[in-house]
Amino acid sequence: MVRSLVVLVVAGVLLGLSGCGKAGTATTAKVTGTVTYKGQPAADASVAFVPEAGGGRPANGRTDAAGKFTLSTFAPSDGAVPGKHKVIVSEVSPTTQGKAPPMPGMPGYEEKKKSRFPAKYSTPQATTFSADVKVGEKNDFTFDMTD
Repeated sequence: MVRSLVVLVVAGVLLGLSGCGKAGTATTAKVTGTVTYKGQPAADASVAFVPEAGGGRPANGRTDAAGKFTLSTFAPSDGAVPGKHKVIVSEVSPTTQGKAPPMPGMPGYEEKKKSRFPAKYSTPQATTFSADVKVGEKNDFTFDMTD
């Protein structure tokens, strides 16, 4: 009885994971680009390509000091799944490495700072940025945020 239950649980987990993909099991295309804000490099920005078709895995990257990024989906720098994407850009926030952030009045508490980037670029519903990722082509995109 217990053995059958374990087999069913393992089979269910494996079936569930089979659609998630991992490095080497899904097609991706290398994606690079540049993000600017008011014509200046947007350093330390989070860039995400969210598939418009739905259900696809988003690709993520972070800009360097020059505003340059490379996307990753299943493995570092593997790119994004082919197709049309909504592109969201937001400010990278520092992590607390699994710890709860301090509460107001506690040492280390900081008021939430307003993002230096306009909110209109931070959600798939609001962004005006899009990209069409194609296999076998140079997928190098430039996104210039304005107020």
